[in-house]
Amino acid sequence: MFIRLSVLLLVSFTLLNAEMTKTIAFYTKNIAKVSDKDVQIAIHKILEVGSRRSGIMLQEAFPESVDAIVNGFVDGRYALITLNTYDVLQNYRQIQPYIGQMWTIAKKKKSPKMRYLLLVKRSRSKNFLDPKAKVAMLNYDYMQHLYLDSYLLKQYHKSTQNFFHKVEYFSSTSQVILKLFFSKVEACVVSEHAYNIAVELNPQLEKSLKVLDMSDKIFPSIGLTIARKGDQKIVELYDDFTYQKKDIKSLSNVLMLYKAEAIVPFTRDDMDKVREFYLSYLALKRKYE
Repeated sequence: MFIRLSVLLLVSFTLLNAEMTKTIAFYTKNIAKVSDKDVQIAIHKILEVGSRRSGIMLQEAFPESVDAIVNGFVDGRYALITLNTYDVLQNYRQIQPYIGQMWTIAKKKKSPKMRYLLLVKRSRSKNFLDPKAKVAMLNYDYMQHLYLDSYLLKQYHKSTQNFFHKVEYFSSTSQVILKLFFSKVEACVVSEHAYNIAVELNPQLEKSLKVLDMSDKIFPSIGLTIARKGDQKIVELYDDFTYQKKDIKSLSNVLMLYKAEAIVPFTRDDMDKVREFYLSYLALKRKYE
């Protein structure tokens, strides 16, 4: 009887401990240009704060591949995941049945969505692109590449790689814009937010550059954080971080690394618009490539 009771207590304790431990998985390799180590240190500190506040043991995981993080989310090992928007879209059918609530890191408070701008020199008299031209882009922003691809497929029936003479990638928006400003390239793609900041710092840019095209304002600024459906404790904890200013302050290291201001909800309607863009883009590729 004593042995049976001991086994029962051990099993109960194990189940309770498993229930109160939540693993949060992050794929940091293609979310931004900041170092993985810096992001991982900041995340660890944030989860320590979350554990103290919630009474839930939060532990981080940094899987080596997108497939690993997606599979862990689907089979229930991860209560919360953070992925690049492009990776979410590529794996959306697999993870969609398990999606609860979503959030994104916003460049501006209460503004979860952003748009991309296609810039050229203002001195250009023509409003079309030269296929012999060079274009500059950030080297980690996959969604801007999809936007440019989509634009070129609609206008010229060619993808970025097949249209431009050369695509040059840079690690910062300032490098991208300055390459166009000094006529080292003929076009560039940046976020509207990044362009506005650059113009504030150097008003001469606005006199020299013009917007040839802009996307709809639908894209999350960096990536998406997704809670597993039915895990209300994780949703409440993340919402607490989202809405309480003192907790946002405790997240300042992460936000600073991403040059962002807040964590904000990204709704199903928001996601549907991004998904609609993505499916339209795939249809264009099938039609013209």
